[in-house]
Amino acid sequence: MASPPRTIGQVLEAIRGEFPDISVSKLRYLESEGLISPERDQPSGYRRFRQADIDRLLFVLRVQRDKYLPLKVIREQLDALDRGEELPSEPEVAVVAEQPAAPVKARAARAPSRLVTRRQVLLESGLGEGALIELERMKLISVRRGTHLYGREAVAIAMAAKRLTSYGIDARQLRVVQQAAATEAALVEQALAPHQRRSGVPREILADVYRVVLQAHAALLHSQING
Repeated sequence: MASPPRTIGQVLEAIRGEFPDISVSKLRYLESEGLISPERDQPSGYRRFRQADIDRLLFVLRVQRDKYLPLKVIREQLDALDRGEELPSEPEVAVVAEQPAAPVKARAARAPSRLVTRRQVLLESGLGEGALIELERMKLISVRRGTHLYGREAVAIAMAAKRLTSYGIDARQLRVVQQAAATEAALVEQALAPHQRRSGVPREILADVYRVVLQAHAALLHSQING
């Protein structure tokens, strides 16, 4: 027999073991973005989550946490699942083409829809306002030039900072990662320079170079830790 629907409080309690920082505002935000659609009691309007709703919520939270996928990509994956399609074994790394140190021409070509508000950064990452201010003070996160909006990478950095804090790694120590990223960005710039001098960098080449550099970075980090 199917289990009875759960209230939002019961859902939070059930998943807090895996997502200790989950909040009512985060669930409401995901609902406002159309990623989850719990039933509403009438006339009270209280949310009621069936098991399918909880499974969908867990899918969203896990790919946000593990893959740093933007909501647009998560929504596309959910739509594919609703159509009965299988997802690729390696989801698209949508943040790859949005790293802070990307080439100037590539930055200029990005679509405005990729930008997010400060509220979105806080809600999606679960980071507190004070912690975000500290990351901004250290220049680890900043708004895009000429706007009051952030790139999707800001959400990924905020999520990483929050998770690393639970392992005793202070946000200030992320500067080590920032320095490594700056060095890697210079390598990417060098690889893309011939294309920039001609007709600009094709999107597929840009994505491939970033992907290969990130794979090399991950492999080398793994060898340093486990070697």
